[in-house]
Amino acid sequence: MKKILLPIMLGALLTGCNETTANSNGDFTAQQKAKIEQIASQYIINHPDVLVKASQTLQQQQMQAQQVEAKKVVIANAAQLINDKTTPFIGPKDAKVNVIEFFDYQCMYCSKIADTVKQLEAKNPDVKFIFKETPIFASRWEASKYAADMGNWIYQQKGSATYAKYHNAVFATGKDEGKLTKKDINTIATSIGIDVSKFNVNNTFMNNFELFSKLGFQGTPALIVMPTNNITTDNITIINGYNPEALKKAISDLQASTK
Repeated sequence: MKKILLPIMLGALLTGCNETTANSNGDFTAQQKAKIEQIASQYIINHPDVLVKASQTLQQQQMQAQQVEAKKVVIANAAQLINDKTTPFIGPKDAKVNVIEFFDYQCMYCSKIADTVKQLEAKNPDVKFIFKETPIFASRWEASKYAADMGNWIYQQKGSATYAKYHNAVFATGKDEGKLTKKDINTIATSIGIDVSKFNVNNTFMNNFELFSKLGFQGTPALIVMPTNNITTDNITIINGYNPEALKKAISDLQASTK
C-alpha cells in the first residue's frame, strides 16, 4: 500500500491543477512544484523505509551492472582463465565446464569452501577445476606467498595429481589467518615426495594478480563458472566470497545446458 500511496497523492494534486493554473507550455507552476515537493518530503519523513528500499534497489542495480562488466572481462580473458599452462588444474583438459578459483591458503573463507570444492571435484569428474594461486595476504603473512609459490612449483614439477595432494593437504591443516607456517608447507611437500631443497621461489602468481584486478575482484575466494565454448554473459557465473550453494547450482545449471 505504501508503494502506491505517494503516486496517488501526487496524482490527485496534479488532477486538481487545471489549465488556468498551469504554464502555457504545460510545465508546473512554481506554486505547484513547491506543493509537490512538500508532499513528497513529508511522505518520506513519515515513511523512511522508502529511502531504504530505494537504496537497496540502487545497490542491486549497481551490482548487476558490475557483474555484466566483469563477465565481459571474463570473455576477453577466457584463454588465460581456462588454458594458461602455468595454472594448476584438476580434471579433463577438454572439459566443457570450467570452475576457476582465485584463492589464498591463508584466507579463512577459502579454507571453508575448500572441502566443498573437493567434494564437487569427486562428484563432477567431467568438470575442469582451475586454481589461480592469489596470495592477497602475502604482505601480512609470509606463508601466504610461500604456499602459493610452492603450489605452482609442484604443479610444474609433478603435474595435477601431486598438486591436488598438496593443495588439499594445506587446507586440511585448518591453519589460516596467519597460523600456517613455512615449516608446515615444507612438511606437506616432503610428505608427497617433493625435494624442497630444489624449490625456487619466483612469484609465479603475479599474472593471477593482474587478472584478479582486471576482473574487479576485491577478495578471495572469487570463483567463475564458465563453458569452454560459446561463452556469453548469460552462461558465466561469478561468485564473490563463500557461497557453496551458488557454486553447486552454477555447475549443475551449466552442465545441463552444455549436454
